[in-house]
Amino acid sequence: MDAGKLTLGVVWDGESVVATEITSTRPMAAQVLKGKTPTQVVQIVPLLFSVCGRAQGAAASVALLAAMREESPAVAAMERSIVCEALQEHLWRMMLDWPDLLGIPQDDKQFARWFAMLRSIGMGEAELAGFRHEFERDALGMTTAEWRKMTTYAGVQAWWRKSESVLARVLSKLDGLQQSRNTRNEARLLPAWSAAEALQACTGKWDVRFAARPEWLGAAAETGAWSYHADSPLLRDVWQQSGSKALTRVLARLLDMVELAGGTAAPRLSMASPAADEGVAAVRTARGLLLHRVRLDGDMVADYQIIAPTEWNFHPAGSFAQDLCGLAEHDGGLLEFRAQIEVMSLDPCVVYEVEIRG
Repeated sequence: MDAGKLTLGVVWDGESVVATEITSTRPMAAQVLKGKTPTQVVQIVPLLFSVCGRAQGAAASVALLAAMREESPAVAAMERSIVCEALQEHLWRMMLDWPDLLGIPQDDKQFARWFAMLRSIGMGEAELAGFRHEFERDALGMTTAEWRKMTTYAGVQAWWRKSESVLARVLSKLDGLQQSRNTRNEARLLPAWSAAEALQACTGKWDVRFAARPEWLGAAAETGAWSYHADSPLLRDVWQQSGSKALTRVLARLLDMVELAGGTAAPRLSMASPAADEGVAAVRTARGLLLHRVRLDGDMVADYQIIAPTEWNFHPAGSFAQDLCGLAEHDGGLLEFRAQIEVMSLDPCVVYEVEIRG
């Protein structure tokens, strides 16, 4: 299936952004699952998604388990796989994509080593402790427990100024960019729901329209590592003092990695069943909260919805639109760079293009 494309139009009058025009050709993949058996769904879902395929597959599996009121010893293996996939996605952005955008050297050799190591761990062939040891030594320069003791903007600035890791250099470069500053509006963060909490919050909304343009309490909301760690004193201080959502989002990614590598992160996978033949799964992916909801009719799927992080963050009235609209900028090239920083910090799970429209 064609994964589609996200087109992010930025309407600019030469002085400021007057509007955004967000269009998506991303197909509602869940529609092809109707009429299939649970076994077929579990086989099909990972093939539909090239990004976060393990998270998508696990979400389908546990949503169906919940609907059938069954348990499986495989859930623990799914959790481990999701943790490793999230770490891989975070590393990809912070060691390859962000350096490329910001014009600093990538660390492709270390990335390749860690990516392969995490693949083995995700498959149960190695222990996470091996990755944690290297990550602490080469990325943090301290243990995960020590890193988590940093609670202030000044403290984390001191860390990234003396660290030589590419992760620290990305944060330092972002911190120095005036282009990343955006203090005009607060971030409306989606709660990091468990499946049971998502079920309660989304009651009566599970349909194609909600999957395409999800809202919480009548408005768009942002999901991602920042929303998972919304109560972090460090992230609060960095956001309040720096005024940079991009910096706060990327630092939240690193905090998420520290928690995952250190084994202190909250569970990434949960399931709930509101009624017989209905199941909901919630997965905390690297990009944000992923929801699957299935309703069975006998041994066939009667209805299926997938609400992905991209649909939250690139909602027509979501974070990208709110942060760009009204932005003052006289240089078209600089405006495109600022838009790219915003997009990268929100990290869509589909091919995208930024268009500056006069």
